[in-house]
Amino acid sequence: MPVKTYTVRRVTVFTAEELRELLKEAHEYCNTAVKPKPHRIGKRKRLVITRPKTEYQTCIKNYIEKKIQEKIGSVVA
Repeated sequence: MPVKTYTVRRVTVFTAEELRELLKEAHEYCNTAVKPKPHRIGKRKRLVITRPKTEYQTCIKNYIEKKIQEKIGSVVA
């Protein structure tokens, strides 16, 4: 039975190593940007102080998108 070979070419903005570093930068930035807030959990309503998940994830997403736009702008220019 004949075998066909296909070649896939992907164009990426960042390498895997650059993306790892970008995620580390984003976490460092968002740890200071998003302040922890207290809230109560459980039956006994224990007080826990954590960062709001949605705000933290939004911060990381916006940070990465900003860096991608900077990288694309520098590549095009």
